[in-house]
Amino acid sequence: MKQLALALAAVFLVVAVLYWTGHFYPPGVHVKHGIVSVVLALLCLVWFRFVSAEGAR
Repeated sequence: MKQLALALAAVFLVVAVLYWTGHFYPPGVHVKHGIVSVVLALLCLVWFRFVSAEGAR
């Protein structure tokens, strides 16, 4: 599960960059979508932290 959380975080960060640079259809910069993608990436990193803390007990 840790690898999935990190992979999803990386994917969401790439998607955010693509939204902010205007590489999605319809063309143009989608700031709100980029912000949501960054928030989802941060939530995935929080998920990773909780999953990795379970094994330390």
